[in-house]
Amino acid sequence: MKRQSTLLAALAMVLAAGPLLGQDVFELHGYMRAGTGRSSNGGEQATFYLPGTADSVTGGPGYRLGNETDNYLELAMDVRAYDKDGVTFKLHFRPSFRQYYSARDASADAGGNVDGSMASNPNQQVWLREGWGEAAGVLGNSSFFKDATLWAGRRFYQRQDLHIRDYWYWNNSGDGVGIENIDLGFGKLHYAYIQHDTGNVATWWNNNGTDPSWNPLGVTNTNVYTLNGKVAVGSHDLRLSDVSLWENSTFTFGIQYNEPHVRKDVAGPGNNNVGRQYSILYTQSGIWGGDNKVYLTKGDGSTFWNWYNPEISTKNNWWEVMDALYIQPNSHFGMQAVAIYRKQDSPNEPGGGLFMGTSNSTEAKWTSLGARPTWFFTKHFSVAAEIGMDHLKFDGESETRSLTKKTIALQWSPQSSFWSRPQIRLFVTKANWNQVANNWGTIAGGAFGTALDGTTYGAQIEAWW
Repeated sequence: MKRQSTLLAALAMVLAAGPLLGQDVFELHGYMRAGTGRSSNGGEQATFYLPGTADSVTGGPGYRLGNETDNYLELAMDVRAYDKDGVTFKLHFRPSFRQYYSARDASADAGGNVDGSMASNPNQQVWLREGWGEAAGVLGNSSFFKDATLWAGRRFYQRQDLHIRDYWYWNNSGDGVGIENIDLGFGKLHYAYIQHDTGNVATWWNNNGTDPSWNPLGVTNTNVYTLNGKVAVGSHDLRLSDVSLWENSTFTFGIQYNEPHVRKDVAGPGNNNVGRQYSILYTQSGIWGGDNKVYLTKGDGSTFWNWYNPEISTKNNWWEVMDALYIQPNSHFGMQAVAIYRKQDSPNEPGGGLFMGTSNSTEAKWTSLGARPTWFFTKHFSVAAEIGMDHLKFDGESETRSLTKKTIALQWSPQSSFWSRPQIRLFVTKANWNQVANNWGTIAGGAFGTALDGTTYGAQIEAWW
C-alpha cells in the first residue's frame, strides 16, 4: 500500500500542476531510461561490472552504454511558490521509480499484484529522492548576500557526474540545511549540513580481512531496527566555487567532515568514527567544443564512497584522481573519455582491513580507462562505440582483477549532439574478464556460468528534459 500511495501522490502532483504551467510558476523536468535485452547464454540481459570499482562493491553498471538493466524514471517538479519585490521561495520535488529487468512485471506496475510486488522489495522501488525548498533575497542587499539562498530538505547537493559510467564522483546528497552563493568577489562560498542514519549498513566492514564468512554482495544488517534512528552521521560540507585563475578555467574546492551522533545504549568504538574528505575540481572549457575536468580527492573514515558509515575507521584512507574529457568539434563527431586512478590503504588490524581482497591485503589500486566516441551520419542518426576497462589490484593477490566491456550502438536522437536526448538505441555488448574478477561474486550475476566472456544485446531509450 505504501508503494501505491506514493505512485498516486506523484500522479496527483503532476495533474495538479496543469493549471500552474500556464501561470509560469511550475516546471516539470525529468530523466528516464527503459528497455529490453537478452544475454547470449539465455535469460534477461545481464550487467558487466567489476565489483569493488566506482562507488559500490555491488553496484554498477560500470561503463553504461548497452549495459543498464533497469527501467528508471525521475520526475523533477519545481514550483515558484512566492515571487515578489526581489524575494523568491521555490519548492522542488523528485519522486523516482525503478524496476529491474530480472523482475519484469508490467501488470504489477499497472496496479496488479501478480508477483506480490506491491510490497516494497529491492526489484520494485519507489521513493522520494528530493523534497526541498529554497529562499532567495531574504538576507539583505549587501554584495555578499544579495544572491545567496537558504535551503532545507532532501536534495541532490551540487553533485558531479561522469556520464559514461553513471559515476557520481562528488556527491554529498541527503537531508539537510544550508546556504549557497555567498559572493566573495573572487568566488562563491557554500555551506551545507547533511544528516544520514546508519541503520541499514552491515556491521562487519572492519573485519572482512579476518572473517571468512564475510561477503560484500547482498549484505544486510539484521540489527537494522535496533540501530535505526540511534546512529546519525552529520556531514559538514564547505565549498568555494566559481574561482577562475585564468581564461576559461573554473575551480571548486571542498572540505567535508563527518561526525557521528550516537545514542548511549548503542554507542561504542565500532560506530563512533569520524570522516574527512578534501576535494578539488578543475574545469577547463573551450576545448574543441567541450571541456576537460580534473577531479582530485583524498579522504578517510566514514567519507568512504560517501556511505556515511561510522564503523569505518580513519585508518582506512584513500586518494583518487580523475580526468574526464568531453569534445564535440563539429556536428559529425562527439566523445567523452575518462581516466581514473584510486589508491586505498586499509591496515589489516582493528579498524582497518576495509574491502581488501584477502586477509593479508592492506592496499588496493583501481585503474579505469573508458571512452564513448560517437559519429553522426545525419541530424538524427549516429553510431556510438564504447569501451571501458577496469583493473583492481590488491597487494595480497598475485593477479589483478580485470574486466573489459565493449558496446556498439545504433542511435536516433533529435539533434547531432553527444548530449541530445531522447535517444533510442539498438546495441550489442561484449565483455571479457579473468578468473579472479569473480572473487567478489560471479561477473554478470552468473549469467554466463564459468565462462570468462559474454555477450548481450537489446534496445533502450534514454531521455532527460
